[in-house]
Amino acid sequence: MMKINQKDFVVEFPGQRLDQYLAERLPRLSRGHVKRMVEQGAVQVNGAPGQADRRLKAGDAVCVDMEPALWDASFGRVADWVLHEDRELLVLEKPAGLLMHPLGESWLEAPEAALAEPEPNLAGMLLRDLPGIVQAGTPRCGIVHRLDRLTSGVLLVAKTPRSYEALIEAFKAREVTKTYRALVRGAWAQRRSRVEAPVGRKPGHRKVLATPFGKAAETAFTVLESCPRAALVEAQPLTGRTHQIRVHLDLLGHPVMGDLEFDKQRPGEPWPPRMMLHAYRVAFVHPATGRPVQFLARIPADMRDFWKLCQNPVRRS
Repeated sequence: MMKINQKDFVVEFPGQRLDQYLAERLPRLSRGHVKRMVEQGAVQVNGAPGQADRRLKAGDAVCVDMEPALWDASFGRVADWVLHEDRELLVLEKPAGLLMHPLGESWLEAPEAALAEPEPNLAGMLLRDLPGIVQAGTPRCGIVHRLDRLTSGVLLVAKTPRSYEALIEAFKAREVTKTYRALVRGAWAQRRSRVEAPVGRKPGHRKVLATPFGKAAETAFTVLESCPRAALVEAQPLTGRTHQIRVHLDLLGHPVMGDLEFDKQRPGEPWPPRMMLHAYRVAFVHPATGRPVQFLARIPADMRDFWKLCQNPVRRS
């Protein structure tokens, strides 16, 4: 049986360019995707790397490998991040830096498009490593919610259409409880805080911020530890707006450390290797068993190490 990430063709008529030939036989992929696949060496003709302008001959064997060869070196395999797996559900520990899915909508029409991207993304990796999710008819490669690229932590993936629909409805009904951990700028004395402020984009702007143009958003915060430079905070979003934790923390004057949208490095203070935000816990009713479950993703080493650095006394020159 042919793998979902490999497509084989035999040329019937001579004279057509390789890129044109593939564009006709992979109609759900854009011409840009096809070109990138050829440039990445993912297309072979008669066992040798193909060139986009190569004129094909009758009988030529064209093999398209939808799996980018360099992805493994970047993030490994989905199996490396599994916290829990059963017939209906996959719970992952997403690494920081991993994109959830490509921009645009071509991957929704043709999941293979996610594999044609030069940058690793979760949708493509799920298709590559767990093709049964898409073969079962599960939308969006099973992705039911998202984390920012630079955010690490626990992430749910549905393995079947039934679980996908159940989890999507649970998120809409706010029946999924998510808890985050963040390292934020500056000492924070008040143990508990709650922010209610609309979050969204001003017309014509890209940046998400607190604005009357946004949608209602509410976040509860608990300070776990604090030092002169920073604080370790637990955040529970009570609504599901894009970037709401980051926006609300900035509104309180304690931006997430390393957040390029809101945080600014201060003289003499360390700068983190990435945005210090981690999805720590998720709790919900399992779509198959109907029982309450929760899953935790351990605090990654880069956050633990940076918190220790923040706690070191400030050196005076």
